[in-house]
This record gives sequence, structure tokens and C-alpha cells, in this order.
Amino acid sequence: MRRIILIFILAIACVLAASSAHADKTRIVAATSDLGYFASQIGGELVEVDVIASGNRDVHYIEVLPSYMLKVRRAHVYLKVGLELDLWSQPIIDGSRNGGLKVIDCSEGIAPLEVPTFKADARYGDLHQFGNPHYWLSPDNVPAICNNIIGALIHVDPANAARYEANREAYLARLNSRIAEWETLKRELSGIGFVAYHNSWPYFCQYFGCHVVDFVEEFAGVAPSPSHVAHLIEHIKIDNIPVVASQPFHDKRLPKLVSEKTGCRAIILPTSVGGVPGTETYEDLIDFITKSLIEAAKGA
Repeated sequence: MRRIILIFILAIACVLAASSAHADKTRIVAATSDLGYFASQIGGELVEVDVIASGNRDVHYIEVLPSYMLKVRRAHVYLKVGLELDLWSQPIIDGSRNGGLKVIDCSEGIAPLEVPTFKADARYGDLHQFGNPHYWLSPDNVPAICNNIIGALIHVDPANAARYEANREAYLARLNSRIAEWETLKRELSGIGFVAYHNSWPYFCQYFGCHVVDFVEEFAGVAPSPSHVAHLIEHIKIDNIPVVASQPFHDKRLPKLVSEKTGCRAIILPTSVGGVPGTETYEDLIDFITKSLIEAAKGA
């Protein structure tokens, strides 16, 4: 009996110790897996990171759930994508009733591409009035994202500022070593044109020198009409476009149909960390996208 009581006491002590260590961490909720990944690299063992939208979900359309509000209620920092991509973040933040929450828009300091020069209303589908929001897909924008995140961490946990700074510098050094490897891929990607399901790629294309020549969607976030699909098929045939790329959550039937009608290759290109197996880091995500595009373009 005494032995059972002793084991029980030790178990409780272990749980309390673990809970205490857990409570000492800075708690971060990130809107997306990409922001969560960068936060974990900067925060290291000092932070606990939760993510709302995993990498295989459409970030444009996330249902606001009470469970998300509960996550945010106990958080110190919330990381938003901004540029109207995660409009669902604000209801989650408001519903958390967390008055001490530090909310960071990670698009701060990013030069947005494709800012509309006209009134962007519902006629144009899911068009973002402040510019295309998929800015993390350019490695050039990662330092600015990290600057926003570290600013939040130092604000809520100034005692560990030096450790956060050291983690950021170490991560950016690792990223720079991969960037050196991507220079070779830039030469292989330069000039490649492909069809994309959704307009997620301007920052990636600007960085790597490839380009999107058409979209499966007629308007962003709107299912294409039969006439648009017919136009797309004709465009691919005439210009011999080698690839049609969709994201993991898109309807696979249309890219498959286009591929069958034209002979181009239909591939899946994730846009977020964890979108497909083997992309659990940002660096692996960029590797996967670049190599998949190159292989598909060569094999078509």
C-alpha cells in the first residue's frame, strides 16, 4: 500500500513539474503552419507553438471554432498572415477575450505584389485589396517575417531577448546556406511557365524567375465556367504549357481533365509547411516546390 501511495505521489509531482515548466513558456498561436514554423525556430525551447490552419488546408476558408478561441485565450502572442488572407483570425482573437494578447501582423515590412489599381469588389472573386498575401513563398521575405515575430517575443518576454536574437541569427544562417543551393535551381526554373489553380505564386515566381501563364480559376476562389476551362485547354495546347499545378486541398478533377485533354502534367504543389509529406520545414517546402516544377516541366 505504501508503495502504491509513493508511486502516486511521485506521479503527481512529475505532472506538476511538467505543468510548471510548460507554464513558463511563451505561448504562441500562429494562423498558419509557416508562421508557426518560423516562431518555433526563433523561440526554440522557450516557446510553445499552436497552429490554427495546418499546411494542407485552404487558408482562405477556415471555420471559426470555439476550440481555437480557447487556444488563443491562454496565449501570449498571436501571429496573423495579414493582407486579408486570414480574415478569420480576428473573430478568433475577439472571441478569446484575451486582453493581454500581443497580436502581430507578419506582413509588416513586406512589399506587397499585385496591389489592385481598381476597386476590388466581389465581381473579381477573392481578390485582396492590399496585394497578394502569399508573401512567405519568397525566401527574400523570411527575414522580415522573423523580425516581426522576434519583436513580439521580446515584447512579452524581454528577459530572454538575447536568446531569441541568437536563435534568429542561427536560423537565418541555416536558411542562407539553403539559399546558396537554390541559386542553381533558379537557373533551371528561369523561364518555366505553368498553369496554377489559384494565384498563390507571384512571390515565388519573382524569386525563382518562373511565371504563371494562366489559372484554372477564372476568378480567385471561384469555380471556373465551362467556357473558361475550354479556353484554358486551348491555351495549353497552343503554347505547349508543360504543367498545371494545384494545391493539396483543390479539386483534383479539373487539373486531371486538363491534363488528359492536353498532355500537360498535373502536379500537386503545397504552399505551406506540412502541406504534403516531406515538407515539415520551410526549407524542405521550397525544395519540394522547385524540384517538382523542374521535374514536371522536363518530363512533359
